[in-house]
Amino acid sequence: MRKVLKVIFTGEVFFALFLFSGVFKESLGISVDLAAVFLILTAISILMRLFKNPQISKVFILPVTIYLIFIGLIFLSFFYTPNLALTQDKTVKLVLLTTPAFIFPFFLFKTKQSLTRFLISISSIATVMALFSLPMIFQRGSEISFVGFNDGNYLGLARVGGIGLVILLFLGVLNENLKKYRLIFLASIAVVLISLLGSGGRMPIIAVPIALFLTVVSSIKIKNGEIKYPKYYNKIAVIFGVLFVPLIWAYQKGYFNSVIFRFEVLLNSSGGGASASARTDRFNAAIELWKGNFLIGNGFGSFGEYYGSNIVHDYPHNLFLELLSELGLVGLLVFGALLLVALIRFIKLGKMKDIRNNNLYVTVAIAFLVIFINSMVSGDINGNRIMLTFVSIICVLPLIFKNEVTP
Repeated sequence: MRKVLKVIFTGEVFFALFLFSGVFKESLGISVDLAAVFLILTAISILMRLFKNPQISKVFILPVTIYLIFIGLIFLSFFYTPNLALTQDKTVKLVLLTTPAFIFPFFLFKTKQSLTRFLISISSIATVMALFSLPMIFQRGSEISFVGFNDGNYLGLARVGGIGLVILLFLGVLNENLKKYRLIFLASIAVVLISLLGSGGRMPIIAVPIALFLTVVSSIKIKNGEIKYPKYYNKIAVIFGVLFVPLIWAYQKGYFNSVIFRFEVLLNSSGGGASASARTDRFNAAIELWKGNFLIGNGFGSFGEYYGSNIVHDYPHNLFLELLSELGLVGLLVFGALLLVALIRFIKLGKMKDIRNNNLYVTVAIAFLVIFINSMVSGDINGNRIMLTFVSIICVLPLIFKNEVTP
């Protein structure tokens, strides 16, 4: 029991709860700000580790330096933003919530065990939230409506479900080191899949298969007329065959009618439906805003002012367009440099076959793809802070795999 409690009350678990607290904290009806609680607990865990072992790897220097330059551009925009209140509010959230999401992985994840514990924590959150959502899905039946955790954020439920699904499959079922828990992981996948397809959120449902497809295509090799691919693909085929039964049952019950209807609207309605039209309107608005000051943008958080909503949480629903419109080409290039550092380190590490086929390496890659694809159509930079977390994770992978690679 003591060992279990020791695993639960760790920085990795607190960090996962902090990152996804926005999905469930309001639904729980607790007056305490859970994001702040888990943020403080994670920080305390990091400080305790630094006290025991004050050594810090140099892998953090380049990405953190680039990120600080990015922060500098944001503060520079205070001098020319059209709405200082919007800029201040968005900046406060970035400094207090998004920045720790980016910085903490450099101090938390130094071993495979540590990173695995964090990823399994995410999959556990996804499973628990999915379990709570199932009664609502069953009660709703074939009616067209959204389902979120405890009647909360359905998009948040779908997003954590998509990420958790990847982790449960590649780091759970396919992991030889955790094979004694395979039945639990398999059952969790079934629960999360039904919850994901029943929630009504479209983009995570699109992002997961795209990420899987890109991974499959990149891993297939044709040599001397022979097609070679990782052996675990055979296991994946068997797993999906097993999961086919509960999915067909849920489909026949009408539990997926809401998301099917939303896809039909997207494909058949003029302009792709209200949701798609709203996004394309914002895309066009962001491009027009960028044209007004294409070099340094119009100020962090300025999109809401330009779009006419004058609210803090309005954004283009595309991370790159958000950066272009608010921080200009300079801001996008600096952020792109951060992504490039992570990509270079990831590719260099992947040149080693043992690492390229490692469950942990593959899981991080696919989870990041799911998150990145989602950020192109949903959320702003603060709402997509999990993407920055995975950028940091990719940057520290060389340290985790004991193979320092610095671009």
